[in-house]
Amino acid sequence: MRIVKLSVPARLPVLFSAISFSAILLASLFSFSSLSYAETPDRISGALAGGRTVALTGNVHRKALPQFDQGPADPALKLGYVTLLTVPTTSQQKALKQLLADQQNPKSPSFRKWLTPEQYADRFGLSQADVQKITTWLEGQGFKVVNVARGRNWIAFSGTAAQVQSAFGTEFHRYNVNGEMHVANATAPKIPAALSGIVVGMRGLHDFYLKPRAAKNLRAAHPDYYDTFLQQFNSASPPDFLAPGDIATIYDINALYTATPAIDGTGQKLVIVGQTDIYLADLNDFRSGFGLTQISGCTNNVSTGVISSCNTTNFQYVVPTGVYDPGTPSLNDISEADLDLEWSAAVARGAQIIYDNAPYDSSNLNSGVFGAWYDAVDNDRAPVISMSYGGCEFDDNFVLDASGNPLNDELELMQANSLGITFFNSSGDSGAAECDGGTNTNTTPANLAQGGVAVSYPAASPEVTGVGGTAVDWTTGFTSTYWGVVNATDGGSALAYVPETSWNDDEELFVAYPASSFQNGYTSAADVQERYAIVASGGGPSNCAQQSADNATCVAGFGQPSWQTVTLSGQAPARFSPDVSLLGSPNFPGYIFCTPQNAWVPNSTNTSSTCVSGISGALSLTDPSGNPAPSLVGGTSASSPIMAGILTLVNQYLGTTTGLGNINPTLYVLASTPSKGVFHQVTTGDNKVYCEVGQPAGTTADPWPTAMQCPTSGVFGYSASTSDSTTGYNMVTGLGSVDAANLASNWSAASSTAGTTFTLSPTVASYQVSQGSTANATINVTVPSGFSGTIVFTCTDGAPASTCTVPPSTNVSGQVSFSISTTLPTASLHMPSERPSRIFYAVLLPGLFGIVFVAGSRRGSKRGRVRGMRFLGLIVILGCSTLWLASCGGSSNSGNSNPGTAAGNYTITVTGTSGSTTASTSFTLAVQ
Repeated sequence: MRIVKLSVPARLPVLFSAISFSAILLASLFSFSSLSYAETPDRISGALAGGRTVALTGNVHRKALPQFDQGPADPALKLGYVTLLTVPTTSQQKALKQLLADQQNPKSPSFRKWLTPEQYADRFGLSQADVQKITTWLEGQGFKVVNVARGRNWIAFSGTAAQVQSAFGTEFHRYNVNGEMHVANATAPKIPAALSGIVVGMRGLHDFYLKPRAAKNLRAAHPDYYDTFLQQFNSASPPDFLAPGDIATIYDINALYTATPAIDGTGQKLVIVGQTDIYLADLNDFRSGFGLTQISGCTNNVSTGVISSCNTTNFQYVVPTGVYDPGTPSLNDISEADLDLEWSAAVARGAQIIYDNAPYDSSNLNSGVFGAWYDAVDNDRAPVISMSYGGCEFDDNFVLDASGNPLNDELELMQANSLGITFFNSSGDSGAAECDGGTNTNTTPANLAQGGVAVSYPAASPEVTGVGGTAVDWTTGFTSTYWGVVNATDGGSALAYVPETSWNDDEELFVAYPASSFQNGYTSAADVQERYAIVASGGGPSNCAQQSADNATCVAGFGQPSWQTVTLSGQAPARFSPDVSLLGSPNFPGYIFCTPQNAWVPNSTNTSSTCVSGISGALSLTDPSGNPAPSLVGGTSASSPIMAGILTLVNQYLGTTTGLGNINPTLYVLASTPSKGVFHQVTTGDNKVYCEVGQPAGTTADPWPTAMQCPTSGVFGYSASTSDSTTGYNMVTGLGSVDAANLASNWSAASSTAGTTFTLSPTVASYQVSQGSTANATINVTVPSGFSGTIVFTCTDGAPASTCTVPPSTNVSGQVSFSISTTLPTASLHMPSERPSRIFYAVLLPGLFGIVFVAGSRRGSKRGRVRGMRFLGLIVILGCSTLWLASCGGSSNSGNSNPGTAAGNYTITVTGTSGSTTASTSFTLAVQ
């Protein structure tokens, strides 16, 4: 507690000033209870041409390193879609956070009153005048402005490498990274100083695009079309594939299909974002194989069959304005697109699936899937978006700034929620090592994770529903209890919900196929990882959304959202991912899908679909050497579009075509009552990976946080058994998988209670302080519209010999600040500065009593003395509540020694109370 020292002559003026200030503060707090929105002000005050410039830190890709540099790139290289990214003002960001809270609060007039892109622009975007200034400046530099966001929060333009170098002062070089050639800017671009704090990033300056996450099957498929079941352990193959009918049975979607009226997605829309052209034949081969309606009425390239345009009742093809479409599929990405498009349609069978595609090729850089994601949000194309791309938090410099404020990617997701969009993203396929990637190319040591403990973004964003992966449990799930031997017309042979475990094929493949059973069997799970890849569901605590000012190392992750009401033993609070999970293993049993053979079958040059000979032919494919290459796939790339399809059905069930926005608050409310049967809790297995001890080490100037390095055991990750006692939540499978029918039928009741009270959340997950110093902490307070109470806070520091000040009370949304002071070892428990203060007030209070008593006596009346005593009482009460708190109460412990605040990690809990309503949040204090 900070003690304010006052001189005796100044005491009364300060006292009355404090009273006056308190009155003014209270009046101010109440005056802010009703937010209003003024017209977006102009922010650019200076000239953009010919003046001072500033560098945009964090705008050089992390793999554009000197050791990979192959020299300057061709100055004529086309940069077809460079995007200037802008951020709202601090007050606009505060208003946006308040709006998002109100939109999820049934008691607010803004409940589910979603914005249009234009309304978003007027509240949170740049002014029209500022947009015009930027576009005029870009055109003056020789660029062509190709797209201006409807939300007025980004501007896209095209030009050449030479033009970008001239205008932004950065060179483009070629880089050879692990045998792959890339091109990227070598130094941070520079912008006019007048744009500082307005433009904070640029996309489209390199071709290190996000990679897809579709995972291949390793087993030979059973030659029959129908599924088989396990008669005895290791005596037969497990079911060969998952078909649309299997998923409909396992996750209780059939109950929606057979309802009256049928809930199949009719009248709904769902967006899949991607970065490659696609063939119509692949999509229709899948649909015909399972009795789904064919896509017709599209315009295709006559010679190649690539879709160039389409807008029918069940499919739409979109390329963002200004993005170059080469008309040639990317073999690295087309299987991902096919998986997402086919399986989202397999669930939402009557919906229009919209493919928002930002393709790329080596001769024309653009922003890849980010361009598609931004376009889908900016144009509010559908109430549900699924994205199966992502990367570790450390690789994305546009999440939070060095102070923890949201940057462009996070703001774009907040915009999506404000428009009513629910955003799904795969949580990753590399277990707890999302910075490494599944197809690890390390050779020394072989396939050991080197990127440290990491989660995937944007799945880790509080605005996103992260979708993880499960697997059918080899030891319990492959029996005749759960699988039949005859396929229905939709391919299904599943008989009921099938027991699931965490998806970690490196472990399950070893259990299912040990060396003693198969010629090419595995000697350990580590052996599987070395010979195969890191193949497991991504998940864990957010730890790197906020980075150092030079973007060289991690500072903190997202704090735990107020709606993520789960507690995990031994785990400090943070934003945990994933939120939910569905089957994701490519081997136990894997999803059937249709994609070009030359993109899927090793060394194949055949451009035909893997399903050109039907579904049975897709299962019996071989590579040119005769090795099995079935068209079976998995990964959280499968579970995300399937979950998006399920929510599309929920939207239809609820009768909404405008969406539900961020569904996470409602999901956790539903999970808090397990008896509703909305979730199948999956609490077995793990997502642990083998890693290189001590990596990543970082640099001398920016050492990597020890807690994020590979430990001496050479293994890190999370166990599903470390779960919340009520919801079963864990950092491998989240809340578990869903029962679609129960999800739909219980939604309305759960959403009526989500977001109705004030909530607290930490601005960061942890603070680091040295022993004897003070951490200045903040928490976010969000109150719903119409809130009339006052929130009073208490603080539990959890750390010995430390002091946590009480945050000031409030009745409005925003941040409240306070401090946690730690102490050094001393010979006394009293700080030297406390003693004079206590003596001063001990003398002062009796003196005041005497003054008041004498004044009352001189007036010669009992009434005068009574009034004086009342006045003194007021002084004592005010003093004890403000300036004299340390003198009027508290402990007076003393001793001969004080060990101070010992080094370690401590949980700080802040609780807010308003009437009978309470809310709490926690973060970690790391004392060094």
